[in-house]
Order: sequence, then C-alpha cells, then structure tokens
Amino acid sequence: MTLSLIAASFLVWFSGNSTAAIKLEHEIKVTDQALFFDGVKKSVPQARTQAYIEGQKYNYAYGNAIAPHGDAIKVYKNYVFMTWYRGGILDRHVMLTRYNTLTGKSVTIEFPHQHTGFEGRWWVGETHNTIAVAISPKDETIHLLYDMHAYRENTDTGGNGDIRKDYFRYSYSLAGAASVTDNNFTLTQFVKDTSVNSEGATDYKHLTMTGIEDHGQFSRLTYPTFFTSHDGDLFLHMRQGSSHDGRVVFNKYLAEQGKWSHFKSFNVLGAGKKGEIKNWSIYGKMKYADGKIRIGFQRRFNLPDRFRAQDGMFYAYSDDPSGETQWKNYKGEAITMPLVKADEALVMRPGDLLPDATAKDQVSITGGFDWTVTENGDLHLIGQTNEWVNKKVIKKVYSHTYQKAGVGELITTTDFPPASQLYTAGENIYIIGLEQGRPFVEQAKGGTNDFTRVYYAPVGSQSFQKGIVHIHDGKLYYYLLEKGGAGDKRTTYLQIINLDIDSKSYFKKIKQ
Repeated sequence: MTLSLIAASFLVWFSGNSTAAIKLEHEIKVTDQALFFDGVKKSVPQARTQAYIEGQKYNYAYGNAIAPHGDAIKVYKNYVFMTWYRGGILDRHVMLTRYNTLTGKSVTIEFPHQHTGFEGRWWVGETHNTIAVAISPKDETIHLLYDMHAYRENTDTGGNGDIRKDYFRYSYSLAGAASVTDNNFTLTQFVKDTSVNSEGATDYKHLTMTGIEDHGQFSRLTYPTFFTSHDGDLFLHMRQGSSHDGRVVFNKYLAEQGKWSHFKSFNVLGAGKKGEIKNWSIYGKMKYADGKIRIGFQRRFNLPDRFRAQDGMFYAYSDDPSGETQWKNYKGEAITMPLVKADEALVMRPGDLLPDATAKDQVSITGGFDWTVTENGDLHLIGQTNEWVNKKVIKKVYSHTYQKAGVGELITTTDFPPASQLYTAGENIYIIGLEQGRPFVEQAKGGTNDFTRVYYAPVGSQSFQKGIVHIHDGKLYYYLLEKGGAGDKRTTYLQIINLDIDSKSYFKKIKQ
C-alpha cells in the first residue's frame, strides 16, 4: 500500500515573546479500508443473542470507531507505526502499517488474526479490543497486543469458536525488525507460535509474554498500553478483571532475555474482602514522566450515590525505577501496595464541581480524563464532569487540577477548554484535540492554567471524527479518523505537526 502525501502550506504562530512557528508538515492518507461499525449499537444481552444475517451492517457493542483506537501509534527513528483492523465485516484482519518519514513510503503487514467481535460473535463489533503497538529501543523488536476484553479460557462464545488457545493475544518480532528495509518488512519478521497451543502454521499469537503459560496471569486482560522510560526500558500495563472488580498490572520487557517479566499489581482484586467496603475497578494510565513511573486513574465504585460509575480522580508515583515498590500519593505520603483503598491516592472528586447534582447517578466523570507531569514535577489532571437529568446530559464542566512542582496545594479551575488529552514538553503542557472536527494545540507553562492556542487547522481543511496522539522529538503525530463516510470501511490519516521544540535540549514527552 502506498500512502498519499499532502504537503502543508500554512503556519500558525506562537504568541507572546516566541518567534517560533508551528506548522502542519504532512497530511498522509493511511488507508481507506479501516474497519468501522456502521450498524446499530446493541446492549450486552442483545449482542449475546443476535444472530448473523448475511448482508447486515456491522452492529456493535459500546462504540462504533475501532480504528484508530487505543495505543495505536508509535514512532521509532524515522518510522511511524500504526495499527488498524481492515474492513469490512467479513475481513477484520489485524494490520500494521510502517510509514517512512524520510521517503514517504509505507509498508503494511496483514496478520492472519481477524477481529473476534463481541465475545467471539464476530458480527458484533467490540471497541474494547484495541491493537497496541510498541518498539523496544534496546533490541528493535516490535510488540503487539490485541483483540482482548477480559477473556479467559472458559469465556462463553455462544458456540462461536473455542477461545482456550487465544484468550491472550500477543505477537512479537525478531530483533531488529523495527528498522529493516521496506522490502524485508513482512510477516516473516514475526515469531510464530510453535507451542502446544499453536493453532497451525499461520498462528502468530502467543498465550504468554514470559515463556511460561499461566492462565491466572494472562487472562481477563483489557486496555493494553505500552510506555518507555528515558533509558529505553519498555513497559506494559493492562487492566485485569472487570468493570466492577479490576486492577492494573504492569511488567517490563527484558531485552537481553527476549521476554517479559511477570506482572506486578498496582491495586488488588477483591478489595471488598481485603479492607475496603466493596470491590472497585480502575480506569487510567501508567506513564513514565519526569524520571518516574506514575499512574493517574479514576475509580469505579458503583455505590448507590450520585456518581454514575467513576467517582474520583487519583494519582500516585513510584520512587522505584521498576515501579515495584515505594509508591506515594501527590502529597509524597507512602501508600499501601498493592492498593486496597483508592482514597489513599485521592486527588479530587469532580462531582464537587456540580454541588446541586445530588440525585442518584446524576454525575458522570467517565469521559475526558487525562494527566501529565512536566520535567519540573508540575502535576496536571484534566476531566469532564456531566450532569444527567432524565437520561440526558444537561450540563458539562471541563476542569483542570494542577500542582506546581509537585508540592503544595492543588488548584482546580473550570476555565478550561473541551479537551481529553494532555501532554508535556519540557516545562510546558499541551492540550491537543479536535474542535469542529479540526485539530488544535494549546500550550501553557507547567504549573499554570495560562493556555494559549498555538495551532488550529484552518477552515476548509480536513474534518475528523476522532484522533490518537503521539509526540516524539518535538513533533505531534496525530492518527485520525475522517469524519463522515458510509459503510464498514472508513478513511484514516496521519498528520505530522512540527511543534518547533528543541527536542535535544528539553523535549521530554511522556511516552504512551
């Protein structure tokens, strides 16, 4: 597949004393065959009982856009790696595209695996089942985790296949594969499964990351997300469990051994039997920021109160480079590990921003949450708080909570634009998102809320439905789904926006 390259021809300037220019360098069409669920949203009971009808639209559970979604883009050297499922409903193959920024050429690998759909019902799309990608700088291996939503060997697929041999789906390459020539960037760079669980000569899925099969470790996993330390160590975190009882587990790639360490737990399963009033689940991200492994998350407690699902923002960091010990909250106080009571890491409760919304399930905070830490230790968390009345959102509040240099009191403001992604570059923070379908970038100095818009795509430019952000060496790589279209195949783009940052001197993006 060849990508079409469209040169940009406009500049948007920094305000204030800076004379540097931010510009869109390239807009690249990745594919016009990205899988999209163009049918009707189904409830879980409906999804489990709906039969396939030949010629049907692609009905779905949860959301309709699966490409791009999740941890789907990474940059290594002069290559951009992007994952996607190929449409339509009868195709669904896992795809990996590598774009060469120097030559403008791309190569795409098709994997044998096809999107499994909702609990094995391939005709009902499942947006939890993202494809995460990462590259280890230490041995240039490529790692993929994909198509999972808390599966285990006895997951009931309704008679649609046996999941015992692929409840966990991990693929990895030979050393050096990330930077091979275009002609050699093929499926042969990836390692086949030759274990007793192999499903044949075209099986590239592995049930383990450690070399040892362990159902307890590698089952019931969702939301794979990779991150990399400044020293080039590659980490992974996932949620294990369910939306009612879930924990974050994380591990590290041991490049010298060609395998991963065993999972460690940030929080416990079954908290209700270990000192908390009931079980809870966790939604958030682990990142490497300002020289430490950190986590920001929301807790899903499901109490009979005003909160719909999640009920707070939480944050912690580790003084241990491995993240296995020495965890503390934002005040620098030691917290229990693995965590039983999330309140030890509480930052704030966004429901306090809607003091009059007191009825049961009237407050929702499940959208728009992100966090970052600058190289000066400035902590920033953003979120969206919705008020529900008669099954409709009647009010939205966007909030920004921050702490200067990681010490002192927290400041919360609602003078904040609609945004769901937050990033750091040196001493600055950035909010990056879509406004009326067009990308924008706003910048503020760390430890402040003084945002200035430094980039906005012009009127008449391409319009998008959603996007996944990755920043590398002073450039924003925005993986975008085109707005509009019809059918179960849609078009995706990559925009490369030069933030005009001196990456060698101070650009330290949180790697996601």
